[in-house]
Amino acid sequence: MLYDLTKAAHLISLFVWIGGMVAVAVALRNPNVIHLKPLKAYDQAVTTPAMILALLFGILLGVQGGWFTSSWLGMKILLVLGLSGLHGALVGKLRRAIWESSGEVNSGGRVFLPAGLVLLTLIVLLVTIKP
Repeated sequence: MLYDLTKAAHLISLFVWIGGMVAVAVALRNPNVIHLKPLKAYDQAVTTPAMILALLFGILLGVQGGWFTSSWLGMKILLVLGLSGLHGALVGKLRRAIWESSGEVNSGGRVFLPAGLVLLTLIVLLVTIKP
């Protein structure tokens, strides 16, 4: 029962975290300071805490499942660290877009959605298959 509750909390935190990242990535494609400032506040209040909770619940799941000796979990941890780094890069771009307030579309941000999708897909495959 505790494992199931932990898993549900992990997934809910993950969905909120990824949803916030997608919102920032989409908003950065056509930056508008009027929309970016509330999004930054949302990231600080919701998305970043959700990321931290997802990581903590994930660690707890690894302990409960006894998986820390499994090679698939080591690979998943590396991919999750990459996803966390992607979140940090998105937040940095969000801050710069607010600071600059230029309204120019920055094509450098177009890599975030595909990169996040690839990382997330690989993570889900590792967790599902557990090779």
